[in-house]
Amino acid sequence: MRNSLAVASLLALLAAGHVSAQDRRHGAWGELGLGYGSASSSCETCSGGERLGGQALSFDAGATLNPHFRLGVGFRSWQNGLKAGGRLPSIDAIGLSLSYYHRTVNGPFMIGGAGLSHYDLCKGTGNLIDPCSKDPSYASGSGWGITLGAGWEIPAGRRTAVRPLLTFHHGWLGELHAPDGAVVATRWKQNVVTLEVAVLVELIP
Repeated sequence: MRNSLAVASLLALLAAGHVSAQDRRHGAWGELGLGYGSASSSCETCSGGERLGGQALSFDAGATLNPHFRLGVGFRSWQNGLKAGGRLPSIDAIGLSLSYYHRTVNGPFMIGGAGLSHYDLCKGTGNLIDPCSKDPSYASGSGWGITLGAGWEIPAGRRTAVRPLLTFHHGWLGELHAPDGAVVATRWKQNVVTLEVAVLVELIP
């Protein structure tokens, strides 16, 4: 009887370990996020600093290094509403990111990344999918930026997770230029705080 109980207990532990190993983070992954953000900017000749609200969109993809770390490349975008026919500020960021998870399954995580930061003041179309018109931008510029964030991973299936995520992006762009190349702002800096809900899918086992 004791031997039977011991064998049953051992089999149960092995089964639990197998399920746990299968559920740990692994493989390639992709993520799409939607939410709301608040942005502000400053420059040498600006008198503003007012925060503007608007929609936020993000897309990331990458590989799982181990159950605690994910490496990715991503695109993050923020627009100050839609503003059909009006001046529409937008901020984009493209770069590499590294996510750290204290747990091997689900739970809290932190993310840090760096890459390009871009600002564009375009003519709005009122279209959520294609918010900027084909007309030349009123002003634009690019530089370097960093992104920091924290969130919580919630299981939504064997290979799917829902992830509420709070991020902060700061960019140093230097100069903004008009379509004719004229400098319209110097020492331009920008930041965006976003709150998103993202869906992550493990693409390859």
